[in-house]
This record gives sequence, C-alpha cells and structure tokens, in this order.
Amino acid sequence: MPSPDDLEMSRRGFLVAGAVAGAACLARARGAAAGKGPEGIAPFRIEEDRLLVPAGYYGPADARVRVTAATELRVDPAEVVTVKDEPLQLGDKPPSGFFVGAHLQSTLAGRIGAFGSLIGDSVTVRDASGRTLRRGEDYLVSAPFALLGIGSKPTVEPTTSVLVSYSHFLQRIDTVAVDAVGHTSLVRGVPHVSMPAPAAVPPGATAIARVYRPFGATGLSEAHVFPIVARATDATTATTTGRLPRTRAKLRAGGPVKVVCWGDSITVGGDVAPEDAWANRLRRELARAFPATRIDHANHSIGGTKSAQWLHNGDFPGLPKQNPEKCHFDLVLGENPDVVIMEFLNDIVFNADVLRQTYDAIDAAFRSRGIEWLIVTPSQKVPQPFDLAEMKDGRPRLLDTFLRDFAAQRGHALADAAARWKHLHREGSPYFALFGNAFNHPNAYGHGLFIEEIMKCFQER
Repeated sequence: MPSPDDLEMSRRGFLVAGAVAGAACLARARGAAAGKGPEGIAPFRIEEDRLLVPAGYYGPADARVRVTAATELRVDPAEVVTVKDEPLQLGDKPPSGFFVGAHLQSTLAGRIGAFGSLIGDSVTVRDASGRTLRRGEDYLVSAPFALLGIGSKPTVEPTTSVLVSYSHFLQRIDTVAVDAVGHTSLVRGVPHVSMPAPAAVPPGATAIARVYRPFGATGLSEAHVFPIVARATDATTATTTGRLPRTRAKLRAGGPVKVVCWGDSITVGGDVAPEDAWANRLRRELARAFPATRIDHANHSIGGTKSAQWLHNGDFPGLPKQNPEKCHFDLVLGENPDVVIMEFLNDIVFNADVLRQTYDAIDAAFRSRGIEWLIVTPSQKVPQPFDLAEMKDGRPRLLDTFLRDFAAQRGHALADAAARWKHLHREGSPYFALFGNAFNHPNAYGHGLFIEEIMKCFQER
C-alpha cells in the first residue's frame, strides 16, 4: 500500500503530466484496430475508488471538449438491495439452468434471474412458524440465475410457502461530464437490475466517459471505464449494399414483396415490447422507405433453436429435440419469400464444420428457389464467467468471421450487427447493460442496432 507521501507525489505528477500525455494516449485509443484485444482507458487513471481526469482534450476527433483542470472523481460501489421474507414455493426440482427452480422476484430480468446479481451467501429461508431451514437439505440455491429449489432431505413440502430473505446487486452507469468552462463532474446514473440508465448530463455539459458499476462492483478497474472516443457513425462494419437486387427492384416497383424473418429468441423479440423487436420494426421501416409497396411479412423463429435444428426437423445430434411441426425448414421455404432475413445467435455453439455444412444446405435451397438471403451477424451476450473485458475486446467470434466470409464468398447480403455491438464501448456504452434479461436478449436500443444495419442492405450500392 503506498504511503500518503507517495500518493501525493503521484497526484502531483499526474496533474503536471496529464495534459501532455492525455492527447497522445487518447489518439492511441482512437486509432486502436477493431480486431485487437481490449483497449485501455488512457488518459484517465485510477487510484483505488477514484477516477483521475487530467487536463486536456477529450471526445471524438471532430467534437473535442477541453478539461481545464485535473480532477479526482470518487466512484461509489454498486448498490445492494436487501429483501426480507419474500413468499416462495420451492417446487419439486433442484434449481438448475435459467428456468428450473423458483425465481427470486427482486432479481427478475424478463423471465430469468439477472445473471450474477444474487449474493448467494445472503440467502436464508424460514417456514411459516419462523424456523430457519437448512441449506442443502431443505433447499438448494443456484446463485448464477438466482434460483431456489427443493433440497435433498426436505422437511417442508414443495408446495408449502416459505419466506426467503436475500440481498442482490444492482447495476449503474455513471457519466463523466465536462461543463462549458472545462470543469468535470460525475453524474450518477439510475441503478437497475438489468438495464441501468445513464442520467442526463447537466445543460451545456458534454459526456466524455461512462463508468459502469456491474453486479458486485466495489473497487474501480479499467474494465469499468468507457472513454467516449467515437460516435456511432464512426463504426466500421462489413454490412453490404446492393446484394438484394431482385427484392429491391420489386420494392421500387410497388411489390408485392414477401419478407420472412427466421431465427431464435432474439428474432422472436424475447424480453422486449413487440413493437420494439427488430423483426417487427423491419416491416414498418420498409413501409416507410417504400411507401407504395405492399409488404407481406412472416416470422418463423423459436427461442433456443439453432439453424441446424431447423434443417433436421428439430432433431440435431447433441441438441434438445424441438417440435418438428414448428422447427422445420420447409415452413420457411413454404412462404415462397423474396428474401429471408436470418439471425441465430445460438449458432455460436457450432464449430466451423457444422456451420459450413448447415449454411451450404441453406444456400443450395435458397438458390434453387430464387430466394435472396440476408444474413445477420448476431448481437453479443454476457459471457459465463462474467468477464467485463469482453465488452472492449474487438476480436470477432468464430461465428461472426464465418458469416462474414460466407456472405462474401457466396454473394449474399450481410447485416453486420456484431461489429456494431463491438463498437459500442468506443461510444461509451457498456453493452452488458443493454439486455432486457441481463444476459442475451437485447433491449429496444439493441434491437435498433439490428435495424440500422439491416436497412442498409436495402440500399443501392
């Protein structure tokens, strides 16, 4: 632990050197290639629970603002919510996965417990008489998704109401803002279990960074700090234009045009209002762009499915069986679509060989029927374990690389939403806070990123 004198000397050196080092460090941050690993936070620095902001210039190259005096900003820990005596029935199964077990209501994000929010050791359970139940024997706790269930030697019935007390974390996003005279302040965000919102900056001020307080955050680390070094319009993606010539010609001629969306729970619109889901918004956006065209729209999507399951009537080796009457590729083909827009985040489980075999088969089926194909690289998700560095890691997933290469080789349209999500940290947005279920279902803003990239595909070259 450094001495007070060491800290004071460090601060003085920081104040003197900050303005000189800041501009160079910020330039390096702006110039970092998207394909490389996590970026740092220069010119910001961290000392314990304080964020150090040197004097200098901040922000995107075309909209820089000046900090006139170095500042230390204290960042508070993530908030903790304590719940007393929540009524619950343990049920007849031990807790596991996302859904099996009894959910703790205060942790719910959509239909699942917010991943990583529960403080597992805080859980206590009593029966109606006030008797404390035994963990492991009377009940079990699955902390990752905040689930409880019946134990191995229960003294209560599965349908008996018990009282659960527990604590869990919230998330928060604070904003580093610079006012009109160059003074900095930390604007505390609005905490929430799944979608914390940054507070509005004061009038005349400009946001230069955001500080993410994830579940369990006490101290401060580089993974928590998101300097705003770019705009959304600065994002570079592999999204294509001009690869839907037949569909676009029909749209311009007034149609009719048959559009089919095909995918998993994200294309279904899981944990977002129906009007905000990208597959539903797409119809409205196309109608706005081509007002004279009659657009027929269908959505064949099932939560939890992978593309290969659809090609095998819901029964693909190693995966849970799906209802063959619903998870069936012929349902997509039977629509006789002009274009199929396909998104499968769940395809990240496949290796390159399975991806190639599956997508080759889809390609052959679409080509033989004259169907144009728009492939969507998926959004991101919260990894297990909860690795914050993932948000700043520009390296693509195997699935994203495969889809980009496949679309380029075969001449199919590509909406590169994955690259758009990978750019969010440079805009000061920690994407772990963009999931309605705190895990993998994008909120309305996240669905809007899909729409941005998909609509580009309907433009001319």
